[in-house]
Order: sequence, then C-alpha cells, then structure tokens
Amino acid sequence: MVVFGQFRNRAELRKKTRRQFHYDARIHVDKDTPLIACSISDTSESGARLALEREETLPDTFMLLLTPNGDARRHCRVIWREGLIVGVNFPDSP
Repeated sequence: MVVFGQFRNRAELRKKTRRQFHYDARIHVDKDTPLIACSISDTSESGARLALEREETLPDTFMLLLTPNGDARRHCRVIWREGLIVGVNFPDSP
C-alpha cells in the first residue's frame, strides 16, 4: 500500500477487486418512500459504488433492487458519500 502523509487512495483500501460496469438499479427505502433511481458504476463481492440521478437523502441502510420486479436485491449500508456518488457495502456478503 502506498501512503502519502495521511492520504490513502480508496482503491488501495479495497479488500475485494471491483469490476467497473454500468447497470441501472433502484433504491428501496421503505413502503412509504418512492423508489430512488441510481446506477451501479462498479461492484465487488462486498460492496458497490452507486451514482444517484439527483440529490437524495438516504438512510444508513436500504435495499438495492437489481431487477425491475425487485426479485434480485442486495441489502446495503452506506460507507461514504461524495455528492451524487455513494459507496455501500453488502453487510450480508461472505
């Protein structure tokens, strides 16, 4: 790992290899909140980077719907956020 002062590149801290791709998904917060559109810009076994379409308030945990009917989904926990980009991990991952 390369460390310059107190700065460490986020990519160097990843425990699992990330694969870049673009996939549209939706965030389900609860039954009273409309689904939030997003795209997945990269993913690994343990997490993903999401790009929101607009500024949204997200809770610490939510469900990421990967298919239109919501049959494929992942439980997510927000790890970091920079503007419209959100880093999440999958708490139930191996």
